[in-house]
Amino acid sequence: MECSAPGWDGFGANAVTAAAVADARVFAEELDSTLPVPEVGAEPDGALTFEWHRSARQTLSVSVHGSGVLHYAALLGTERICGTEAFRARMPRVLRDLIARIEQRDAESFSR
Repeated sequence: MECSAPGWDGFGANAVTAAAVADARVFAEELDSTLPVPEVGAEPDGALTFEWHRSARQTLSVSVHGSGVLHYAALLGTERICGTEAFRARMPRVLRDLIARIEQRDAESFSR
């Protein structure tokens, strides 16, 4: 609610729109319950963000703008991956795979 007004961050941030909230809800419902739970926040451009952060070298951020497009960036070890995917109420396969890779790498680090 506090991010729905322009300037919510004290520095002129765009308001988070009802469309962004609606898409974020659908995105959250599409998350596989066996995968790690992300942190959710708001961005100054008005998007909502879902973040999986296991370490400085194992992180994924997905931005939901409410425009039917998801932007993402990941760091998995030395590999940097970013892109844009259409979002039509279904989790894009590439994002499902990236979330699973973060979980897999986390499990690998515990087994060592």
